[in-house]
Amino acid sequence: MPKRSHKWKELRSSVPPAQRAFVLQLRELREVSDRTQAQIAGDMYLAPTSLSNHFNGGRIPEAGHVEKLYKILDDEAASSSRPMPCSLPFLLELREKALEKHCGCCPVSSPEATGSSPGPQPKSAGSPAPRPVRRRRPRRPRVRLSTLRHSIPRAPAQAKVPVPLREGDRHLTTPADAAWPEIRTLAESLSAGRSRDADIMMWSAATTLSARDVQIFVAQCRAVGLEDAADQVITNAARRDAQAVLNIASALHNSEQYADAGLLLTAAAQEESA
Repeated sequence: MPKRSHKWKELRSSVPPAQRAFVLQLRELREVSDRTQAQIAGDMYLAPTSLSNHFNGGRIPEAGHVEKLYKILDDEAASSSRPMPCSLPFLLELREKALEKHCGCCPVSSPEATGSSPGPQPKSAGSPAPRPVRRRRPRRPRVRLSTLRHSIPRAPAQAKVPVPLREGDRHLTTPADAAWPEIRTLAESLSAGRSRDADIMMWSAATTLSARDVQIFVAQCRAVGLEDAADQVITNAARRDAQAVLNIASALHNSEQYADAGLLLTAAAQEESA
């Protein structure tokens, strides 16, 4: 069978050189497969939009996801007698370089770290001293206001203190005392590279928790920056029966997590048509 060539979007000029090299290597690795991106993402238990974001330089994937993607494509390349363009250690080394900070005030692999901040201007004879340049503040994670107000409290003891509800408010978002220790355990597992433990935890949360608890779990993941984990929980939840999916979508919508509700219904539709 002739090899299918994929059409890629041009990377933004703001993508740092190290991340650009990593993304281009990811794309070259993707070329060994003739399957669709959605099929590959399904094998990784990852949302197709998240995988597409990795290939387009929007977000650097976690090490566990890189290893899982490499294994899936390596098995497919072996079955079709196609060579792999690089080794897994080399790919992980490129990822580590892409994660390196450029300076103390810049977030990891941020576009601001690679050219947005103006450098020192040359002084001309007799000209006044240049005005100091204000550095741009690091971008905060994109968190919905409803989730930000009810993020995980720093002191666990404070989460147990009852707070009276104000009259007239619509309390449809995630409650402040919904900080789960499982989120911390999940973050530690992902940080330590224990992807199997993390996958089991996310699968269990998506397939066994109630609709309200799934909504809280997703909101807490996004509140602490575990965007891929939140997407994966939603993708796993889309494999439940139709009534459960509708209940979870309703809970997400009532908590103003409209994008998550749309992602769940889209993933469920794809599962239904598969």
